[in-house]
Amino acid sequence: MTIERLNLLRNVGQFDNVDIGANIPLEKLSLIFSENGRGKTTLAAILRSLSNGDVTLINERQRLGSTNSPHVVLTVKGTQKVFQDGTWSEAEPTIAIFDDAFVASNVCSGIEIASAHKQGLYELILGE
Repeated sequence: MTIERLNLLRNVGQFDNVDIGANIPLEKLSLIFSENGRGKTTLAAILRSLSNGDVTLINERQRLGSTNSPHVVLTVKGTQKVFQDGTWSEAEPTIAIFDDAFVASNVCSGIEIASAHKQGLYELILGE
């Protein structure tokens, strides 16, 4: 699965109204890096929301002071995926996000090892 382009990021997290700047083509392997507080976690939340359909991941990141709801447009496999009015046009379950939320859910990152961590780790290693 390839995310080809971030077309529009509006009223979500750090992104007020990014359209032309977001229209950068992405490759099969693209690295996104920046200083803390610049939107990397917001991008991961957007992609996770697109993958699992959990719209709260975007809705809870509505830009402070904005009266308009978040609006996101991504191009995935030649098709535009649109988040508008609190919902996605369609989900894209083939996206996998490996970020701190993934680690917290699937890998023991502390002293306590819960059964959910073991199950998640087995699924990561062996597959569902």
